[in-house]
Amino acid sequence: MKLSFQSSEYLCRLTAGVNCKDICNRKSATTSDTVLTTKTAKTYDTPSEEEPGGVDMKTEIELRKRAIALHLQGRPKSEIARKLQRSRSWVQRWIGRYHPDEPTLSLQDQSRAPKQMSWVYPERIKTMVLRIRQERVKGQPAKYQYALVSAQAIYYELHELHVSPLPSPRTIHGWLKQADQIARRKSRKPPNPTYPRLPCKAVNDMQELDFKGPFYLQDHSHKYYLMALRDNRSKKTALRALASKSMDAILDFLVSAWQRMGCPKRLQMDNCLDFRGSNRHPRALSKLMRVCLDLRIQPVFIPLSEPWRNGVVENLNGLLDRFLFRTRTFETEKQLHQAVQRMETTINTTHRLPALNGKTPQEFAAHARLRYPPADYDWRTRDLQRVKGKVTFIRFVRKSGRITVTANDKFLIGKKYKWQYVMAIVDVAKKRLNILWQGKRIKSFDYR
Repeated sequence: MKLSFQSSEYLCRLTAGVNCKDICNRKSATTSDTVLTTKTAKTYDTPSEEEPGGVDMKTEIELRKRAIALHLQGRPKSEIARKLQRSRSWVQRWIGRYHPDEPTLSLQDQSRAPKQMSWVYPERIKTMVLRIRQERVKGQPAKYQYALVSAQAIYYELHELHVSPLPSPRTIHGWLKQADQIARRKSRKPPNPTYPRLPCKAVNDMQELDFKGPFYLQDHSHKYYLMALRDNRSKKTALRALASKSMDAILDFLVSAWQRMGCPKRLQMDNCLDFRGSNRHPRALSKLMRVCLDLRIQPVFIPLSEPWRNGVVENLNGLLDRFLFRTRTFETEKQLHQAVQRMETTINTTHRLPALNGKTPQEFAAHARLRYPPADYDWRTRDLQRVKGKVTFIRFVRKSGRITVTANDKFLIGKKYKWQYVMAIVDVAKKRLNILWQGKRIKSFDYR
């Protein structure tokens, strides 16, 4: 079998090899017709190694080596591409892959197999996840009465059950989303960058306090409230149902909680009168503030009408609504107190949180260095009129350049600070109000 010179030139183009004329000259006969022998033609018809598309692999490797050689000679990439009849991106790719320590190996084709194999989980695993989610939402059986419902919580349960293969929290979240068991979140406004971030790196650097309720016993009109205290770092929680919002009941709860959880450096709360005190005497310290200062705890009040600033304790609202207010009714006060106590224990000892690296609040705070009130501390017998310390109010500067600290107690900060946040810190001993903006004192007022 013989091929004409035109046919051999066409085959050379298909191989995308080196210069076609060189190949033809090496393989040509001495006759005037310049024909290829049958043996030569077979090397193109049945190559030993081929890339997809019929390109001779040996010739391809030689081309790559030739491209590297020309590059090392300083030839431009565009010129190399024209000379080798390849694209500029092809030249760039192999120049990038070339390694002088492994010149041949680095120019070989790399595996196109996925670097990570995607698991196809058995259907029984997915069914188990969806069933656990439904049982957790319903709170049935009894072990799920106060359980979390997130994908992370389900993951921790499967891990403790030694389920194999164990799906990741992201995979579980995807299954729940496919089953329409996860509601879409509303977009949030970007945070104001001037809001002061108080340090909270260790357990009890800051605790948050809030009221929940009111709620009622079955067939009763008396109001009950739930006091919630939560550590910002460890998420350890103290709860108590109160029959009134009296200051004495609040202080008894706080002192009892601090004797179990330890005293914080700061206690953050909203601006309700039960915490802040009287509008008639806006600069007078409330009894709660005085007890805090007596125990070397700094009270911190979040901006007016911004409850989300107490986010750690506000996050309990969904749990409390699902566990106590929406699904259960209580006939007696004893049942209510027992349920609240069980819920506190469950939150602290069974809720494994991603923020705590899968630990429970009790486990996370187990080895922390804590400061407790004196064992015999009784706020009723203390002289709370001579306390010293500081009280912090985080406030938003209005368009007029003013802030409202308490009630109608307003101070002019300056229009240059409008739409920004400042910290108004009351020095109780010196009776001064210092205004801090981004950590710098910008104003100081008499505060008597």
